[in-house]
Amino acid sequence: MNAQTYRPSTIEALKALWVALPAKASNDGADGDPRERQRAILDAYCFALSEFSNDAIWNTINNLRTGKIEEASKHFCPKAPELAAYVRSEQARLDALNRPKAIPYQPPPRDYLVHVVKQRQKTDELAKQGFRCIATGVDHIMSINMWKKKERSVGSIWFASLLEVWEPPHV
Repeated sequence: MNAQTYRPSTIEALKALWVALPAKASNDGADGDPRERQRAILDAYCFALSEFSNDAIWNTINNLRTGKIEEASKHFCPKAPELAAYVRSEQARLDALNRPKAIPYQPPPRDYLVHVVKQRQKTDELAKQGFRCIATGVDHIMSINMWKKKERSVGSIWFASLLEVWEPPHV
């Protein structure tokens, strides 16, 4: 692979890193052409960083240049696998920041006021038809007892939200 197949932003980031932190002296490939050696080093770094985003690469390189990464050498550039490990941790941090936030389940609101309003509108319509309210503050048990004791006539209506019993006009 040659360096031209890699992203230009990665190459620019590596240039900025190598200006700030020189590479350690090594005898690897010292007998060959210096340009081939530089090309091989660039290929190694670009290959190690190929799976990461530009933001993660630049953040890591800027952190290395300013000495913010504690375990990294302040005098020499890290080798390609070490740099990839630093960038990987930065990529994980960026992914966690950019991950959509989970919204906890929120049940739909039960607006009992709506039932009260609807039932009040119904009682207004019944009042116009001649119905009358015979009891207020009547819960479900009281309503059943009124029915059993025949205190509620046929056709009477119990409004649960209003706790009222209305009876028709014929009674």
